[in-house]
Amino acid sequence: MNNVKIYKLKHNEFETDYYQYAPHMNQDDFCFYQFVGGNPNQTEQLIDQLHTIKNEKAMLVGIFRFPFQFEGKKRFETAIDQYYHMKEICDSVAFFHGEGMLDMIHSDTTVVEANNYFSSLEDELVDALENMVSVPGEMNIDVQDIKHFIKQNDGPLFLHTIESDSFDQPLKNMISAPYLPDNYADGKQMILNIGYTREVDMEAYRQINLRLHDMFHKADLVKLGSYFIDRPGKKFKITLLVNGIEDPFPQPEHFSKTSSKALKFKKKWENLFKRSREGRASQSKSAHTSFSQERHP
Repeated sequence: MNNVKIYKLKHNEFETDYYQYAPHMNQDDFCFYQFVGGNPNQTEQLIDQLHTIKNEKAMLVGIFRFPFQFEGKKRFETAIDQYYHMKEICDSVAFFHGEGMLDMIHSDTTVVEANNYFSSLEDELVDALENMVSVPGEMNIDVQDIKHFIKQNDGPLFLHTIESDSFDQPLKNMISAPYLPDNYADGKQMILNIGYTREVDMEAYRQINLRLHDMFHKADLVKLGSYFIDRPGKKFKITLLVNGIEDPFPQPEHFSKTSSKALKFKKKWENLFKRSREGRASQSKSAHTSFSQERHP
């Protein structure tokens, strides 16, 4: 993967994980930030954390989950505001409909099991990008291809992987899910990566390409990648990266950008991290001095 690293940060685990990852991040890396919208008390912290990550120069992709309908109108309105703050700061945003996630589980699923499952759906998005840049193939898609692609358009990002040995049903049914954007086929640009196993023949390969291009006829194909999966059978693993889709909800009229707040938040976090790092360095130095004195009285 050309030493490119992909980091994943969650809003509620930021304080512990960011300290661990930040010293290793560089401008060639990707950082995914996961946030569940709806809590008004978390808006400033959301802005805070995003600007802090942005300062590390890694490509920042937000993963935003909208709340459930039963949580109320006010919470949903707050989430829409938070979504636009995330979109403003991040290089790109991928969103999930929380209500659609509910459609994927049984009503007797425990809250703990449900939350773990919802997180796994979001993790699949991160895995899809990692697979795209880490698996070598006959036609490679590299990190610079993806970074250039993301910067081409400021609309939301659709990133999804499907895997099957049978495509006898409509392709839209295989790609669609109630928690995903429903307008992904209207995107402006697309990167397509196709993996195939040993027994896939040229006719099957041709047909799947034709069907994909027909479905995404509005999008310009920026890059096509393909790679061999050394397993028996006739199976495809297809990853779609689409940009330029529409936002899920209109931007609120009262929405105001965070640029004036950003410098204040950024400075505050930089000072906190600086003091923390200096404190740890001082403790380490003191421990080393003490150890040396014990060894050399």
